[in-house]
Order: sequence, then structure tokens, then C-alpha cells
Amino acid sequence: MNTKETAKSLGHFLLLKILFNPFGLIVLGSMLLVLIIPILISMNGKDKSFDLENPDTNINALSSFAGGAYCAVDGEINQGLWEGRMDTSGVFSTKGNLIIEIATRQGIDPVLMAAIALHETTNGTSRAVVTKNNPGGLMGSNGLMTFSTLDEGLEAMGRTLHNRIIKDGLVTIEDLGSVYAPIGAENDPANLNTHWVPNITTFVSSLGGLTMNCTVQSGDFVQPVPNVTINSNYGLRIHPITGKVRAHEGVDLACSRPDSIYAAKDGVVVFAKFPDAPLHTYGNIVVIQHENNVYSAYAHLSGISVEVGQEVRQLEVIGQCGTTGGSTGDHLHFEIHVGSMFKNRVNPMTYLSKETKE
Repeated sequence: MNTKETAKSLGHFLLLKILFNPFGLIVLGSMLLVLIIPILISMNGKDKSFDLENPDTNINALSSFAGGAYCAVDGEINQGLWEGRMDTSGVFSTKGNLIIEIATRQGIDPVLMAAIALHETTNGTSRAVVTKNNPGGLMGSNGLMTFSTLDEGLEAMGRTLHNRIIKDGLVTIEDLGSVYAPIGAENDPANLNTHWVPNITTFVSSLGGLTMNCTVQSGDFVQPVPNVTINSNYGLRIHPITGKVRAHEGVDLACSRPDSIYAAKDGVVVFAKFPDAPLHTYGNIVVIQHENNVYSAYAHLSGISVEVGQEVRQLEVIGQCGTTGGSTGDHLHFEIHVGSMFKNRVNPMTYLSKETKE
């Protein structure tokens, strides 16, 4: 008998000893559980994904999509972002101050009012706002309402939002979406209403964040995207591209272009580019170094808004959501490294916390 046959026979002998030995079966079963359970947990995380390209699959996922958005950093309107956005928004280019005045008078958030107006009118260019002076998709007994001036239309929109937010208590974006764009409505056969909540949240981000009824952060690290929905957890999983079981050394968080990605904590940018192999699968990635040699990494970005050596504050925009590198769709891959960049990756979710401010 040659060496190969001897090894084969020995292997069969050991396998039989394990299968017919109670202790051996316990050990074998434990090993299988250690391998399979993390995979199932990781796969379960994907059930929360939100696919903007296929709205029919989003109805269940939308129920877990939080309705708030990040607060403005100092709780006030970011004048630079506000003016830059409004200046390029069609008929609203000269109405920024009026929107703030109306919203303040009605006791509602100007940022939220502006975001809804921008969404409902395709950035101030839709036929409804140009020819009917209707900035908020307001409906009457005869269909879409017509106003004599845009100022009149904005006043009506402000009153309507006051009634929904103050009187009816629909304080979050998701709450308002249930009225503005109810999912499953008969007049929405293509399920386009599933876009309303995430699109309003994106407009809010572009304006610098809400000033009322929004998510503020507590703890050392904050969530790099608001309303965190986990597409894929930290741990073993079946890789979506290779189909092989491997460690997922971060978490995938739901977002879509051009959602802003925020710094999880104050620090210094130490990496900001599309890296060469073997790190190229990260795509555009930003890494921030924090105190005690802890690093946060933000991968697959569609755009990078910072540069190496730049000091950033917590919740400062560092880039935009994307799908660059080894990615199957828009999302943020977020990692925490301890001790050294791109080494000793740990579960990021243990570093994150949030609370909601009314």
C-alpha cells in the first residue's frame, strides 16, 4: 500500500471513530454551528436592504426605514448650503428668505418645507409650480390647485404643513410620507411613492440637516448615515460577488447617491482616494484617525469631500454614498480599525449610538 492509500485509509478510520463516538459527534456539531450561525445572521441582515431601483421589493423594507434625518450641526440653518441650493432651484431661486419666514410663522422647520417643495417640483422646474404656482403638490376638489402667485402658493403650503405637523402630529419625514405619498395607494400603480421618504431625506442632507424633530448623536462615535439600516452585518457571510464564505470586516449601511456621508467622530483624515490593489475593492475610501489610534473607514463612496491632513468635526460631510470598487449597489461599507489603519478590524456597531431630539 502506497503513502496516498495509507493516508486515505487513516482518514476513513478517523471519520468512523468520530461518527460512532458520542463525544466526537458533539465536537463535530459544535464546529458546524460555529460556522453556520454567523452566516445565517449575516444573511438575515440583508433582509433589511432598501432597493431604490426595484420599488416593488421595498414595501416591507420601508416599514423599518426611520423617518427622521440628521439635525444641522448647530441646530441652525446652514446658510452656505441653503443659499447654494436655493440659488439653483428654478422658481425658488429668490424665495429662500420667504420660505424661512413662512415656516417660522407656522412653527415648522424651514429645511423640511424647502426639501418637500424641491422634491415635489423637481427642483423648482415642474409644470405645476411654473404654470400653477403650486409648490407642494397641493390638491383641491378639482385636482391640482392653482395660485395667482408663487408667494400665495408657498403660504398655502406652509399652512398645510402646519396642519399636518402641528395639529396632526406628523413630525417625522416618514409620518408625512404616509400622507403625501402613501405606499400602496391606488393612484400609484408603479409604487413610486416608495421614493418619497429617502428622497426627502436626501434633499434635507443637501440643505445641511433639519432644525426640528431630527436625530442627534450621543457617545463617542455617531452613525455615518442617518436612519441606519443594516444591509449586511459584521462577521462571516456569503460574499455577494464571489459566493464564497468569508469574513465581512465591517457593516454595510443603506444609502443611495448622492446621500451625504458624515464623519463618525472628530479626527484627522489620513487616507482619501481610490487605492491600488489589494485595497482597490474598497473603491473611493476615506479613513479618519481618532484619538487612541482608532480609525473609522468609509468605503465605496461616489465622491470624496475631504483631503489627507484635513481636520474634520463629528458629523462633517466627508463624501457621498456610492458603489465604487467591489460593490453590487449603492451603500456605505463602514469599518473601525484599532491600533493601526487597515488592521485589527472590529465590529463597528459597538462604537455607535444615537438618540432622537424632538
